[in-house]
Formats: sequence, C-alpha cells, structure tokens
Amino acid sequence: MTSSRSVAAEGSAREKVPSVALGRRWPVVGRIVIGVGAYAVLVGVALWRGGLDLAGIASLLIGSQLGYVVLALAAYYGSFPFRAWRWKLLLARHTPHPVSTKRLILPYLYSWLVNCAVPAKLGELYRCYLVQRRCAVPFSLAFGATLVERAADLVFLAVLLPLATLLVFHGSGESEFLVLQIIAVLLTLGFLVALLSLRWSQRFSHRLPSVVRRPIASLAAGLAIDRSTAGKVFLFTFPLWSLEAARVFAEARALGLAISLPLALLIALLAALLTTVPLTPAGIGAVEIGVVGLLMVLGLSIEHAAALALLDRLVAYWSVFLVAGIPWLAERLLSGRRP
Repeated sequence: MTSSRSVAAEGSAREKVPSVALGRRWPVVGRIVIGVGAYAVLVGVALWRGGLDLAGIASLLIGSQLGYVVLALAAYYGSFPFRAWRWKLLLARHTPHPVSTKRLILPYLYSWLVNCAVPAKLGELYRCYLVQRRCAVPFSLAFGATLVERAADLVFLAVLLPLATLLVFHGSGESEFLVLQIIAVLLTLGFLVALLSLRWSQRFSHRLPSVVRRPIASLAAGLAIDRSTAGKVFLFTFPLWSLEAARVFAEARALGLAISLPLALLIALLAALLTTVPLTPAGIGAVEIGVVGLLMVLGLSIEHAAALALLDRLVAYWSVFLVAGIPWLAERLLSGRRP
C-alpha cells in the first residue's frame, strides 16, 4: 500500500494548481474593493433604516478606550500562530519535509483577507494554493488538512454553544437560541459525514482515471489523522476559542460595557456560526444582526449593542485589510505580479 508521504511526494510533482485560486480574470484587489463597498452599503442601510442614534453610536466608538482595543487586536491576531501550528501538525504527517509554522502564518493571514473580500470562503482554497506554491505541498493534501481544521472548529462550536448559552441564561430563557444550537449540531454532523465519505472514497478510486485518482488519494491522505494528532489538534483548538472570547471581552470593556466571559464566548460563537454558511464575505450583515439581537435580548440598548458589533467588525474584519492586505500587496508588487 502506498504511504501518505509517497502520495504527497507524487502529488506535489504532478498535481496542477487550480487556476481559480489565482483570480487572474478578476484581480483580487477588485474583489476586495467590492467586498468593502458591499459591507459599507449594508451597514449604512441597516443604520439608516433602523432609526438608530447614529451620533450616539459614533460617540461610543470614538470614546472607546484604546488600550482595550489594542488588547482585542492582540487577542485576534495572537490566534494566527496557533492556527498555523495546528495546520502544520496536520500537514507534517504526510509531507517528506516539515513546513515551519512561521512559513504558514502569512498564507493563513492572506486566506483571511480573501475570505473578508469574497463569499464562499474562497480564502481556504487560496491558502492551499499558496502552501503548494511556496512549500511544495500538494493542493489536495493541504485542502484535506484544512477540512480537518474546520471539522475541529465545528465540533468545538457545537459543544461550546449550548454550554455558553446555559452559563449566560442560567437555565432560563435559552430556548430562544435552541434553534441555533440545533443548527450548529446538524452542521457539525453533516460536515463530519461528508469528510468520512471523502476519506472512504479512496477505496473506490482505483476505478477512476489516473488523472483523477491522484488528487483523490492526496485529499484522502490529508483527511487521515491518528489519535495522537487528533488530541493535539483539539488541544490547540481550545486556545483559539479562548482568544476569541478574550477579543470580544476586551471590545466590550473598551466601550465601558461590563459583560461576563461566558457572554463574550457566546457572542464569539454566534458570530462564528453565522459565518459558517458563507453567503456573504465574512458573514456581512448576518453577524451584525445576530450580535445586536443577542445583546438586545439580554437588555442592552440598541446603540450599545450596535457599537459593540461595529467595534468587533473593526477588529476582526476591517483591520484584516491592513494587517494582511499591506504585506500581500507588497509581495505582489515586489514580485512584479499583477495585484
């Protein structure tokens, strides 16, 4: 039986890069501009039609404490080394030459940039393309490891969402969020079933042409994971959610809002759930409405709820265009490639 490392070596030599990841016909910069414009229009229409006190919201945002905003940014971007390390762990079992965590951080950041600009989480494909080009890891192998990452995140989401809801509502009133909990569980189960089906598809790949058989074998290798690696993946997924909760907690403190850590975690989980089905880039519109609705149910004024939702978007959405966009654009310009 061919080992996963030999599959990776063969795949890296013969597998072609999908051209869709490059966006040659529609430059990525154009997509980013359209994504930012769509976000501005949606938020503007929501604020205008919602009859909100725009001056009050602006006053809250302008008066936010900079120190806590910096802490929120640190928590958000501090998660990327953990994400890169987790991805490296999944790739290391199948690649002949280990890829350093440092080399995976920028592709991770760039994938976030694309996810913020276009729907359907195309940034995940772009990340796999980058790691193939820069680290000679087969695209389908990297994509398989990426799917395992998403599975780990979904499992944590399905487990933590009911727990955080229980802690926030203390056993009363959480029925309003029962539908979201059921959706999280069903999404997780459906995703796991799909991954298992892809994993087992290798058994029947010998009936397919060789040009199709190699990518399927490589993808199945990326989905393979032993107990030791699974334990480490889940171990390093926990700090990611802790940092997500810390980000929201710091944002609330920046606005002078006293929220509990379970509520901060619940807000982060809700935002993650609403971006799972990527109908808009980074869940534009859905996340804001969900966060504002949750905080209003808990008795917060609509202005304070909107200010927290917008500040969270500033940290976890707008800042990405600077933190990831500037080095991405600089790389493209220095290499002489079209943005």
